[in-house]
Formats: sequence, structure tokens, C-alpha cells
Amino acid sequence: MGEEKIETGARKEAIRQLVHAIIGLFMIAIMFLLGRGYLIAFLFFVTIIGLLIINFRTTGGKFPIAEWFEKKLERNHVRFPGYGSSWYVVGIILMALVIHDQNEIAAGIFVLAVGDAASTIFGVNGTHKCPYNERKTLEGSAAFFAFSLIAFVFIGWKVIPLALIASIAESLPLPYDDNIMIPIVATAFFLLV
Repeated sequence: MGEEKIETGARKEAIRQLVHAIIGLFMIAIMFLLGRGYLIAFLFFVTIIGLLIINFRTTGGKFPIAEWFEKKLERNHVRFPGYGSSWYVVGIILMALVIHDQNEIAAGIFVLAVGDAASTIFGVNGTHKCPYNERKTLEGSAAFFAFSLIAFVFIGWKVIPLALIASIAESLPLPYDDNIMIPIVATAFFLLV
């Protein structure tokens, strides 16, 4: 019974990370197809709807679609339903508002969506703990870095320092959700480079 529960939890996390990556790629597609302004408008709309649903759910309201997503994709013991998703959307809004170059925004979203997903998928099976954070593995950090390099298609060689800095930030034992930390790091990187 215990092994079956662990396998179900690992499967749920893998699906969650796949959705994490797909949504990020969808955001990149919206931006390139419709423009940065439409991406920002869409994300603000999603934020408002999301906050209404979160408020409704935390006050005991029943919302079958939200309950299904919580059951299938939400991690256990989160602060409130939609916690990680909220930071994910806020992080992308931050990048889209502050960074004006669409290729840089796309690279930041890609690192958040695909790099972070890869770090979790490969990191949960890792055996070498980060020396400064027992909850993270070197395998997860390496996967984050390697998969983030695919953002080369957007920004060229600048992706190497971005991927390195973001993978380090993701692995640090900070009290903030990585769905907001990674966008902050990417935004700062593009402002300084």
C-alpha cells in the first residue's frame, strides 16, 4: 500500500510538471501570436478569475472544475488552493510588464516552465543532495540548467548565464515559491545585462 501511494504521488507530480511546462509554452505562443500586450491582458484576466475561485474555495464553496484540478494537480499541504499556480501567473506578469523584448520574456517563461519542471522530474529521483539544501538534488539542478539551455533559440548565448543563475536560485533554501523566484531572477538578469 505504501509503495502504491508513493508511485501515485510521483505520477501526480510528473503530470503536474508536464502541465507546468505546457502552460508556459502556451504563454509563449500567445505572446508571439498576439503580442506582449495581449499576454499581459490575458494573464490579468486569469489572475482575477483565479483569485475569485481561490476566495470561493477557501470560504467553503464548491466548484467542481477547481476541485478536480486540486485533486489531480495540487501538491499536498499548500497554503491555499492554487498557491503555486498563483505565483506562476504573477511571475509571468512581472516578466511581461518589466521586460519589453519578447525574446527575453520568452526565455524567462521557458526557464520557469521547462527548466523548473525538469528540475522536479529529474530531481525527485536524484541521489546527490545539494550541500546547501537537503530538499534539492544536484541532478535536479543539472536538469534545470540543461533544459533551460533550449531557450538559446530566443536569446542566443545569453542563455548560459541565465540558466546558471536561475538553476542556482531555484536550488537555494529560500522561503519563497520558485514560481516567483525564477521570474524575479530572470527579470533582474535582463535588466542588468
